[in-house]
Amino acid sequence: MKFESFKQLFSDKNQVECKEFCVGTKKIHIFYVDCLVDKQVFSNAVLNSITRANAEAMKQKKKSVLELLETNIVSTTVAKKIYSKDEAMDEIFKGNAIIIDESADFCLLISVAGGMKRAIQEPPTSAVVKGPREGFIEDIHTNKALIRKRLKTQDLSIVELQVGEKTKTIVNILYLSSIADEKIVSAVKARIEEIDIDGILDSFYISQFLQKGKDKFFKRVGTTEKPDITVSKLLEGRVAILVDGSPIVLTVPFLLFEDLQSVEDYYDIPAKATLSRFIRFFGIFISILLPGFYVALESYHYKVLPINFLINLLGSLENISLPPMLEILFVIFLFDILNEASVRMPKQLGMALSIIGALILGDTAVQAGIISSPSIVVVAISGITLYIIPDQVPETSILRSIFTVIGGIAGFYGLICSSIVLAVYLVSITSFGSPYMAPYAPDIRADKKDGIVKAPITDMKTRPFSIHGKNKKRMGN
Repeated sequence: MKFESFKQLFSDKNQVECKEFCVGTKKIHIFYVDCLVDKQVFSNAVLNSITRANAEAMKQKKKSVLELLETNIVSTTVAKKIYSKDEAMDEIFKGNAIIIDESADFCLLISVAGGMKRAIQEPPTSAVVKGPREGFIEDIHTNKALIRKRLKTQDLSIVELQVGEKTKTIVNILYLSSIADEKIVSAVKARIEEIDIDGILDSFYISQFLQKGKDKFFKRVGTTEKPDITVSKLLEGRVAILVDGSPIVLTVPFLLFEDLQSVEDYYDIPAKATLSRFIRFFGIFISILLPGFYVALESYHYKVLPINFLINLLGSLENISLPPMLEILFVIFLFDILNEASVRMPKQLGMALSIIGALILGDTAVQAGIISSPSIVVVAISGITLYIIPDQVPETSILRSIFTVIGGIAGFYGLICSSIVLAVYLVSITSFGSPYMAPYAPDIRADKKDGIVKAPITDMKTRPFSIHGKNKKRMGN
């Protein structure tokens, strides 16, 4: 491979380093990107191997320089022959070093990729009291190691793909070959290979392409930042997708009930897990329906309220100029503004925002007659229960506003009809062949052992029948 023709592939703006060394009587050139390589590994693997190869060059004159380097490479890294210029160029921008000898028809790749990366720590979105605290980071090799550490089996299969014309992001598909359905694996691989885009910056990009059709309101792909959750899903027959540069791992097929489950449910007694799931289940209904129920009650069905409660409610609404529906929507809008500001505002100003939002704006708005105290209480309860299932916040927040409008227009009748329409729609959804509302629609009795009422692990002898797979036996007799 000619040095001059290879060097022409790069410009001065690429910041690709080119170093020249002598091994015996021959010159070699090393290409690498300084900020992407591990300096210590580069020194040990490349420079030390050149020193040793130089000492042997005079003794073994018939042997090529690259073969000498390959045999003298230290055990801390990997050497591989590459025959394509495009492949060599891609490896340089991945953080590896390429060694060129003009007398050879190939170049030598030295794996020295490194650079800065975040330490393994507990993910902020999945904090636990009991259970493992390790979380994924932005390095795909570290994430694979965290999974490999828990799955010590040859059944773990990994398919590596490269996506993005400019970013050339590495995407790995992980599954257990003796459990997962090959049709699901093939479908995932086919959809990722069809992606034609300039760049993939996060796993969210991949999740959008994995969802077929234009209807993407409800997510059909699971997400997690914890290795133990990923391994448990692989053991159930699911497929995991790792994206380099993202700490979030995708899993398919995905069932809606997965978001009602928590990792701590499996590290606690079944009774406590069952109670927590009942709270989450009813909490999601409160977050979506409570504002619409309040608006419908205040606008059309106030006669069903006890007389004492009705008198107090009418007293609080006496000086309010806005109609109930607009009042609740205004409070929801105000809470959303405070939420957006609290997320993006510097931490040092967080306390000031809480004081301004909760005390000054809330209290002043009530005294001015813009909004009422019951409206603030209703929206506050709805906002708190909204985050009882964090992964469903985008969907539930939109549904909350929709049901509020329906309750203000059509009352209880509209809420009941729209709830039925939503339930029918959810039942019709599938994720890679698995019913979205399983194990309750359709009714799969065996899978209900890990439903709202959680059974002990000793009773879960089979893998979920909701997920298509080969081997359904999880536990012996």
